[in-house]
Amino acid sequence: MGSFISTFERVMMPFAGKISGNKYLLAMRDAFSMLLPFIIVGSFFGIIEWVVLDPWGTIMGENGLNLGQSLSGGLTGDAYKASSFVGTMQVLQGLCNNVVTVGFGIFSFLLVAAFSYRLGGIWGGDKFSTALTAIGAFIIITPQQVIGKAGDKMGAFSLDYFGNKGVLTAIIVATIASWLFVKLSKNEKIRIKMPDTVPPAVSQSFAVLVPVMITLSVFTIFSTLLAQGNLLGKSALNDLIYALIQAPLMGFSQGIGFSLLYQFIVWFFWWFGIHGHNVTAAVQNMVYMPAQLANQAGDAAYIFSNGFFEAGLMHVMGLVIAIFIFSKKDSWRAVAKLGFPAMLFNIQEPIAFGLPIVLNPILLIPYILAPLANTVVGWLVVSAGLVPIFKYVVPWTMPLFFGGTIGTGSIAGGLLQVVWLVMDVFIYAPFVIASNKLKDEESEDDSN
Repeated sequence: MGSFISTFERVMMPFAGKISGNKYLLAMRDAFSMLLPFIIVGSFFGIIEWVVLDPWGTIMGENGLNLGQSLSGGLTGDAYKASSFVGTMQVLQGLCNNVVTVGFGIFSFLLVAAFSYRLGGIWGGDKFSTALTAIGAFIIITPQQVIGKAGDKMGAFSLDYFGNKGVLTAIIVATIASWLFVKLSKNEKIRIKMPDTVPPAVSQSFAVLVPVMITLSVFTIFSTLLAQGNLLGKSALNDLIYALIQAPLMGFSQGIGFSLLYQFIVWFFWWFGIHGHNVTAAVQNMVYMPAQLANQAGDAAYIFSNGFFEAGLMHVMGLVIAIFIFSKKDSWRAVAKLGFPAMLFNIQEPIAFGLPIVLNPILLIPYILAPLANTVVGWLVVSAGLVPIFKYVVPWTMPLFFGGTIGTGSIAGGLLQVVWLVMDVFIYAPFVIASNKLKDEESEDDSN
């Protein structure tokens, strides 16, 4: 075991450290984090729209609590459908949908702004100018024409390009536009310098005038050539990237094998003290976040998404409970008591570094096995239709049961988390018991 750890540390740790500390990946992570409030608020209003207000949904529908019938004066069938109550509910749904659109319908647009803003900072450019230029580039490459019901062409944007299908395009465009703009803006030969008497805001605007013009011109030319070339039957960059890269990746990521590998990498690196989610941030943001957005928008029903994996962050709570029940080590029980409040909100660091779990050989197997087992069981029950997909985004700090219930819109999601927890306790229990034996051996060594 010791030789394996030494070999891994020598070969993989430098590589993993570079990945987890990469400024570009950190900027991407920060960009998604900046948008988290919009996603959570959008999910909240989505729950109100489809769970609470929907005349045929969980609260109002006859297959749910059937409150709609009572509130409409006992109406049923066509009379209920044509009632003013249903009309009012649908109006309120429309109002909620406006907020949902901000959180999900234009997510890619917001991502361009947030990501390019962060990239401008790490590459030494003006952050606001970089963000505005990248937004302009994204608008340029996005088709500005939609087909109406009558087949007529109208000058408008389709939200399809601004939602979950445009995530990878947003990342690519933000990267290229930000890099090009910052590179050009640092070239003193093309900067327009104004007299010192000119206000700084005006002076900065003229300083970046040429870089903005060149950057947007590049994207205009590229967009025109792509539209004329009609590569693979796609005239828009968004369609091309989604068809060639994003859709296949998302389809591949839904395989149980890939998902288990993803979980293994996350928690294996966590065991070494490296933030495993930072190491896999690219996969999470490019694959599982779009899957989550697609679930929320109703465009797809992906089993594996951000919500699914974040619901399983509580597996370390299984270790805490196993320690309370089986451990005879005072040090472990003390750390478990201190870390328990944090684990209620899925914050594992006090346990991971205080017990520690990190580089503890006896806890390596259950620390990785528990999330893998949770993944398999979750996949089986969702595939069987026993638990709905994780449709709504909730904060990853949401306590056990509540996170699963809100995320799926069903109590079955909360019960799944409870089942996971029980499984995790049983997985950790033999290793906690084994640690008691190690304690006895350590005591004997001390007495000698």
